[in-house]
Amino acid sequence: MEPAQENQSCGSDDSAAWSWLGAGSEQSQAVALTATVSSPAQAQARMWTHLRDHSQSGEPEVATGSSELVASGAVATWWVPGGVLQDGHAYGWSAVADDGVDTSGPTSTCHFKVDLTAPVLSLPDTVADPSTQFPPSGNGQVTTLRVGQSGNVPFTVADPDPSGLNSSGVACLRWSFDPQFAVGDGWKCGSAMPAGTISVTPGHWGTNVLYVQAEDNAGNVSPVGQYSFFVPSNPNGAAPVFGDVNGDRMPDVVTAGPSGDLRVYTTPAAGGQQSTVGAAMAQSPNGDSWADYRTTHRGSLRNGPDVDDLIVHKDGDSWLWVYRNPGNTGVKGVFDVRSGLAKPACVVTAENPDCTGYQASWSGTLQIAAIGDPTSTDLGPANTQKRRTGLVTTETNPSGDAALWYYPAISDNLFGNPVRLAATGWKDRDLISPGDWAGQGRPGLWARDRVTGELTASTFVVTTISSTDEDGITISYPVATGIATTKTVATGITAAAWPRLGSDGDLTGNGAPALWGITPQGVLQTWTGSRTGTTADPGFALTGPNV
Repeated sequence: MEPAQENQSCGSDDSAAWSWLGAGSEQSQAVALTATVSSPAQAQARMWTHLRDHSQSGEPEVATGSSELVASGAVATWWVPGGVLQDGHAYGWSAVADDGVDTSGPTSTCHFKVDLTAPVLSLPDTVADPSTQFPPSGNGQVTTLRVGQSGNVPFTVADPDPSGLNSSGVACLRWSFDPQFAVGDGWKCGSAMPAGTISVTPGHWGTNVLYVQAEDNAGNVSPVGQYSFFVPSNPNGAAPVFGDVNGDRMPDVVTAGPSGDLRVYTTPAAGGQQSTVGAAMAQSPNGDSWADYRTTHRGSLRNGPDVDDLIVHKDGDSWLWVYRNPGNTGVKGVFDVRSGLAKPACVVTAENPDCTGYQASWSGTLQIAAIGDPTSTDLGPANTQKRRTGLVTTETNPSGDAALWYYPAISDNLFGNPVRLAATGWKDRDLISPGDWAGQGRPGLWARDRVTGELTASTFVVTTISSTDEDGITISYPVATGIATTKTVATGITAAAWPRLGSDGDLTGNGAPALWGITPQGVLQTWTGSRTGTTADPGFALTGPNV
């Protein structure tokens, strides 16, 4: 039968086990009944099908017909005529093979049920307990919850039964602060589906909008419910952290999803595959799959935001892009506004004594890693000026290898003159931004050898430099000028096993950076990190992957 169902219960009279067909199955050319037909004597055969309605008195035959002739041993198909299948009814069908000379005995009876009615979802006008629940905007109730604190949104959902015969029942629920649900996932079904309330943690103060949708066992979905609620600011809330894109004060993983969109995975070690859509495929620089782009985030390229912007590059592209967070929607973690980032000129200075091989555009860029402020990982109230991120890149050089470069952020969406950290040896390495892996209070860098799977951890030599513009204004900013230490922290994490690899900071809550990887099958896995050694002689270990 098409659409395919898990259990047609052929030969079984247990109606509780029969599968469901949903809305649209009553239309012509919507449901096909299939069987393999064979003839011991003829080269071709057809299928004769009889469809009965179990929900009517006497279980009458409501449709019958034959398929086209097919080769003996092939699958024959007969389409149920439009208008035959009725909401709430249960059906049984059987078939015989006919080769024009003789017919076979009938097959056992197979069964299915039909539910053409979508579930109904309702969101409240008032809440019972504003101390634990978020009341809808404008209803006069005021919650005592604050931004960054978890609370509940009540809901009711039911699967109507207008026929009075059968309904498939509510099966799943999904919800998001983004009106565009992640394609193919996000559903909570069975015991995982919340009962009566949805737990949410608003990422920003002011008006938040939650989008909710229900699905029944026949695959019918309700209209998307919208629930607007106001959340006061929290003056005593947690400080911002590098790596956070949605405002929950926890690092997030941002990477391409299986359908080509951009996903934001929150607390992946605890939540597995929980994700929201950060950007549709159409929002990529060229409107193509986000899997074709390299992305990095750790801080902003503007002084002030408490969440990361997103820096984006496509191999061979002369442009480097930054997506402002939040964008036009005002929702943190939704990227829909981008600007081009100019590539600064390379200037020979005491901090950068050599510009050999430097390219004037971003087309030779192989890898990008935003590291945050190179002097500090603290984004507390006293360090709001330390939110601009520096950028580390690998770029091809004349020898066919790749050099390692650092670009300081000197103003909003503006890089200063780069510093070459290493002249060669970086071509086949993936750059990863873990934050403070060494326990020194400032970020470092991880790199994965794509061939051997060796993962190394480095710290930077950092200094502060000053420059004066043509208007006589002098600015000072921190610059990474070299690699201080490099340690091997893991082996065997190959590109074949994990084509995409990253960190984004402490994803597990143990105070140390974690590692994440995406398998060829699209599964997100994490490794738990722990510091070893001392701040003067740092070391690091990874345990995993955690499946």
